[in-house]
Amino acid sequence: MAEPVATARIRIAERIAWQVQRNHARQGRFAPAGDGPEERSDDGLLRGDVVFETPYGVPRALLGWVMRIGEHAEILDPGPLRDEYATRVALVRDRHEGTFAIAAGRPYIEEEEPGATAPPTRDGIIRPERFARLVTLASILIHAGRGGEALDLPEVLDRLNVNESELRDDINVLNIVNFGGGSYVLYAEVTDDGRIEVDNEPYSDHFARPARLLPVEAKALVAAIDLIGDHLPAGSLGTARAKVVDALGEDPLEHGLQVAHGGGDDRDLARLVSEAIADRRVLELDYYKPNEDQFSERVLEPYALINGREGWYVAGYDRGREDVRHFRLDRIRSARATDEQFERRPEVDPAAEVAGWPRTGEVPASRTARVWVSPERARWERERRQVVEELDDGALVIEIPFAGVDWLVREVLTEIGDLVILEPQDARDAVRGVADRLARS
Repeated sequence: MAEPVATARIRIAERIAWQVQRNHARQGRFAPAGDGPEERSDDGLLRGDVVFETPYGVPRALLGWVMRIGEHAEILDPGPLRDEYATRVALVRDRHEGTFAIAAGRPYIEEEEPGATAPPTRDGIIRPERFARLVTLASILIHAGRGGEALDLPEVLDRLNVNESELRDDINVLNIVNFGGGSYVLYAEVTDDGRIEVDNEPYSDHFARPARLLPVEAKALVAAIDLIGDHLPAGSLGTARAKVVDALGEDPLEHGLQVAHGGGDDRDLARLVSEAIADRRVLELDYYKPNEDQFSERVLEPYALINGREGWYVAGYDRGREDVRHFRLDRIRSARATDEQFERRPEVDPAAEVAGWPRTGEVPASRTARVWVSPERARWERERRQVVEELDDGALVIEIPFAGVDWLVREVLTEIGDLVILEPQDARDAVRGVADRLARS
C-alpha cells in the first residue's frame, strides 16, 4: 500500500453521503459541509452534505473514485488534485468527441499456459478470495442439508468455478468448524459416485473427535471468525472463537494479528438482517441503484447473508419482482424488520442461479463495447479484460460486455481518460454527456 502523500477534502452530496460514510469510515473522517448544527440519523450517520477528509497515496485512484461518483462529489483541497481532476475530465470529454483515431495493430491471440489445471475464470473475472467462496459453499451445503438432498459434484464445480481438488479442500475446511449458538452444524463428504452428501445433524458422530489445528491454522480460524463478524446470527461464532483462543493460549489480535475488512461498517445492518432471517420476518428496504442514481422501495423475505465478489448480500424472495434477488448491504440506505412473518418457500434457493456468486437482479450482459486502453494502463487491463487487439503504440483494444449504458459509463470514468469507448456510439455519446456536465459543475 502506498504511503500517504497528502490529505484530500471532498464534498459529498446528501444523496449518497450515507453510503460514503458507511463504506469509508475507516479511510478518513467526516464533518458537516455547512455551518449549521450537526444532525445525525438513527444509525449515527451525518445528515446533509458532508466533507470527507482522507489521506491518499495514489492520486489516480482517488481521482477515479471521485469521477465515478460524478456530480455527487467535489474535490475541495488540495488545489493540485482539484486541477488534475479538471484536466482528466476534459481528457475524457475530448477523447469521446467526434472520431477517436487509434494506431495500427493486430488481432490478439491468447497463448494457452502449459500445465494449467484449474478451469478458466468466467468472463475474464479473477475469482475472489477463498473465504468468500467458503461462505457461498456453506450456504449451498446448508440448503442441501435442510432438504436432505445429495448434490451433484460436477454441478457444484461448475457453479463455484473450481476444480475438484479445490472443492475438496474447501469442504474439509468447513467440516472442521463446529458452529454453536443455535446455528448450523454441517458435515459434507464427496462420495465415490460423484455426489456430495450433507449431514447437518447438530450431534452427529462426525464431530465426536475434536478438531486438531496447527497454531497457524488456529490463528487463521480466529481471523476468519472476526472477518465474518456480525454477518451471522448474534453469538453463533462467539463460543467457537473462545474455544479456539483458549486452546491457542492467547488471542492473536492482542499479539499483532491484523484483520483487513474489505467492506464498510455495516454491522448494525447485518445484525438486523441476520435477526430477520432467524425470525422469518419480512424486511422493507430502501435500496440505492448507483448506475441509475435511483432509490427503490423493496419488500423482501430474507433467506441468507452471502459474501460475493463485491461484498455482502442479503438473498431472499422479492415480493415485487416475484423472484429471488440479492441486495448488496452497502447499497441499502435503510432497512426495517416488520412484524409480519413469512413461511419459507420450498422452491426458493438463495444460492441458485448465481454461478456461485450473487447477482442483484440486473439483466445479463447483452451488448459488447469495443474499448481503447492507453499504453499506460494496458498492463493492468490485460489481466482483467478480454483483449481483442494489440496496437503498435502499446495500447490495446478490449471488449467489455454490458447490459446498461450507465454501468459502462461509470467503468470508463473510473479510469479517468485511459479507457475510450470506440463503439457503440450511444455509449460514446453518454460518456461525453457526463463529462460535459462534470466540466460545468
